[in-house]
Amino acid sequence: MRTRQTGMVPMNRATTLVGAVFILLGLAALIHPRVEMPARKTEVQVVGQRLLIETRRIVTIPPILSGFLVIAGLGLILLGPRK
Repeated sequence: MRTRQTGMVPMNRATTLVGAVFILLGLAALIHPRVEMPARKTEVQVVGQRLLIETRRIVTIPPILSGFLVIAGLGLILLGPRK
């Protein structure tokens, strides 16, 4: 739903949309708190053998941050459209 004059989404709808995204991100982080970053591969040659070394970075999202995202999303949805 865009306005005719500016072609942009109204602020109330945008606030609700951001709130919904926060809730979804918070719930996803509660369900799956570990995020794996892309691996870095390095080839090393030792005594005529090629070895592949792969490193990964795993980030754990704290449950308090997930809860904060859900609460912030609910706040945006419930309190955002008020004038």
